[in-house]
Amino acid sequence: MIAKKMTFRYDIAFLRAVAIVSVVFYHLGLPYFKDGYIGVDIFFVLSGYLMTKIILERMNQGAFHLIDFYRRRLIRILPALLVLIIFFFILLYFVLGVKLYDFSRFALSSSIFVSNIYYYLSSGYFQPASQLNFLLHTWSLSIEWQFYVLYPLLLIGLRRLTRNHARYDGYFLYGLGLLSLCCLFYYAQRNQSFTFYMFHTRAWELLAGGIVFLHEKSCGRLLTQRIRNGIAVICTVILLLSVTGLFGLRSFGWPSILTLVPVIATGLLILVQSNLQLFRFPVVKFVAAISYSWYLWHWPLIVLGTYFSLSRQGSYLLLVLVLSFVLGILSYHFVEKSSFLRAPRWLLMTAALVIVTMFMGTQLPLHKLFVNTQEANLAAFHYRYPREDAAAQYGFGESHLLSRARFEDFDTTRLFQFSETQPNYLLLGDCHAGMFAHTLQKLAKANHVNLLQATGDDVFPAPHVKPIFAGPTALMRYMYEHYLPVHHHRIDKVILSANYAGYRKSEVEDYLDSIEAYFEKLDIPVLYIGQTESYTVEYPVVESLHLKFGIDPENYLQTYRTDADNYLKTSKIADSYINVYRHPSLHSTNGVESYMYDADHFSIYGTEQYRDILEEKIFLK
Repeated sequence: MIAKKMTFRYDIAFLRAVAIVSVVFYHLGLPYFKDGYIGVDIFFVLSGYLMTKIILERMNQGAFHLIDFYRRRLIRILPALLVLIIFFFILLYFVLGVKLYDFSRFALSSSIFVSNIYYYLSSGYFQPASQLNFLLHTWSLSIEWQFYVLYPLLLIGLRRLTRNHARYDGYFLYGLGLLSLCCLFYYAQRNQSFTFYMFHTRAWELLAGGIVFLHEKSCGRLLTQRIRNGIAVICTVILLLSVTGLFGLRSFGWPSILTLVPVIATGLLILVQSNLQLFRFPVVKFVAAISYSWYLWHWPLIVLGTYFSLSRQGSYLLLVLVLSFVLGILSYHFVEKSSFLRAPRWLLMTAALVIVTMFMGTQLPLHKLFVNTQEANLAAFHYRYPREDAAAQYGFGESHLLSRARFEDFDTTRLFQFSETQPNYLLLGDCHAGMFAHTLQKLAKANHVNLLQATGDDVFPAPHVKPIFAGPTALMRYMYEHYLPVHHHRIDKVILSANYAGYRKSEVEDYLDSIEAYFEKLDIPVLYIGQTESYTVEYPVVESLHLKFGIDPENYLQTYRTDADNYLKTSKIADSYINVYRHPSLHSTNGVESYMYDADHFSIYGTEQYRDILEEKIFLK
């Protein structure tokens, strides 16, 4: 017996519409959608409900077929995703070729539905910012697909163990949901990024939808329509207020225990099956229908605007809103509903072609495809430098500790290689100190100085530094609490640097006070390498866009860095402050390399241009 066609649920359409509008408006930075990312959590609950309904109803009728279930899910998700990937791969080749490699690796992970895992693993300190990833939003699709794969297998296994008795389904779903919640609470205190991206810390949201399905019939029998409509009104108000940010749900990170608020509200709204007139507006049904395609298209357009220095302009945001909506409509009608693209044969062939092409894009030297030599050189540099050259510049694994590395991975023996015949200088700081290490080592050797180094990602080099990454924080505390108290008499000078602009002014003042007091007590002079600039996108891309479209690199400068530099030059450390902020004689590129290899850090080509200033201020003065 075949399951009946599902009756159209206007309440579910309403939730879909709320979810997609919340996410899109949040990404556009529109007012009153401060916590619009909650839309993704609404989608998770909806998916859990619908998948549980499909699977269990068909199981109860003896009509569930696993391969057919997978086929239907692929037909639902893949066509629109593949068309999006193909479109942007072609577009980027012509307008932003320098980003083809990054797009290929992101597209590969998205097309095989592991992007949530890949984005977590590649979210290191030196990776491109998430705002520059055209396919960042596909992490949620990967979690949903992982749910689609595992969930029916678990339910099939349960039914076989219980001889197809449906009464155990509830215990099973409650147990899995509780286990997933425990994972959330455990990891939320330890690794927020892991908690955000991983399937098992998010699965409880989908399972909440499954639990709703188990109780919806009894709810209909126990509660009158009037009571159910009242509950629906309350839940709708809670969801809408949550999206605005009025409740401040992100105060504990996301997801967290406060994620229960929108998840429970969504679940209850589905549970009561309300017939509110609000849910029946035609526009609600229409927006719900195109929600998936609209979700796919809005984010890449926002990222494209960031690269073309348009993302801050209200007119462009309006254009993205309208264009993504129109593209969502077109994708829905001509891709999602296309019988040709939904045919399994063509779908599998297209998927295989995309996966192979994206894989080759991560393996082949794509820069050789470019006609313009300088663009090809910039693309090659942008690919090569962080993967091959940066390690020697900073001393990864030796004198510089990466964000996810443990303190035990730092080679402390190098800190005890004191010279008995030459002055011993100590380079101390975060990655903005580490990026000068190569040039400073060369200068030290030329000036007969022994340079020691202790640097780590995103850690202010101050006593009692507030922790961000565990390993670098432990390194800095080791330096101030153990190393320097014992060996300070062997250190002749400290060279210190940090991304000062990454902290509040009060924090910087407090840190500088503690640093000055600490080294004054030890009678060690301190010099500060100053604040450096940063850009909204990677600098090789800035140069490429300047070359192809004449866009002024000044458009991409982060102005708050300028403010930080101006403050430091007149602060209490002014006399020992080495100004390295956009020196007038700085050459941004030589046609092969650029002075920054990402949006924030100098390459060796960049630091070498400050060689004379550093030598005069540190080694000759």
